[in-house]
Amino acid sequence: MIQCRLRELMAAKSRQERGRITYDNIRAETGVNKNTLTRLANDRAGMVALSTIDRLCAYFECQPGDLFIYTTDEP
Repeated sequence: MIQCRLRELMAAKSRQERGRITYDNIRAETGVNKNTLTRLANDRAGMVALSTIDRLCAYFECQPGDLFIYTTDEP
């Protein structure tokens, strides 16, 4: 299962910048739709455009592997 670490990255950036980072902040700076951000944060996104990943990585100054992680599905 692929999991998105968007919430973790938001929390880390909030601590770094000493201010709350919201979906609206991210949307304003990246142009990524708020609904897309919500689906990513809740691991409900079926597909994510490379341009979206690119913009989020630029915003969080991270690599795609920092934004997404792979975990095995446990029965």
